Amino acid sequence: MEFIAKYTVGIGDINYGGHLGNDKALIIFHDARIQFLNHFGLSELNIGENRGIIMVDAQIKYLRQVGLHDELCIEIKIDIENSKKFVVHYAVNNKKTQKQVISGSTGMLCFGYADQKVKQLPASFVNLFD
Repeated sequence: MEFIAKYTVGIGDINYGGHLGNDKALIIFHDARIQFLNHFGLSELNIGENRGIIMVDAQIKYLRQVGLHDELCIEIKIDIENSKKFVVHYAVNNKKTQKQVISGSTGMLCFGYADQKVKQLPASFVNLFD
């Protein structure tokens, strides 16, 4: 399963060097992940059975500069790592140049916000990626 999200770089994403700030990649990943979940009628607070997700690790590679108003296409792929964790892989491409500008991943645990405990991934969520 592959999903493509969209993101347009705004002035708040630009640093003093005139390009995308290095801290903004996680914001782009977060925005793309929300678009992805919303596509399936889910959210970060409920991926099924009132279970949410929480980020436990992140990896980012900066491949090319990104400028103000660049339109980005973010390809998302999901790998179910185990019964409680999945990994979201991001390939961020500049729409105009068709070149990859950022790649990375975020490790997400299934989490119950009501009792603050790690949970099993809902079968309905896992089945989306079989």
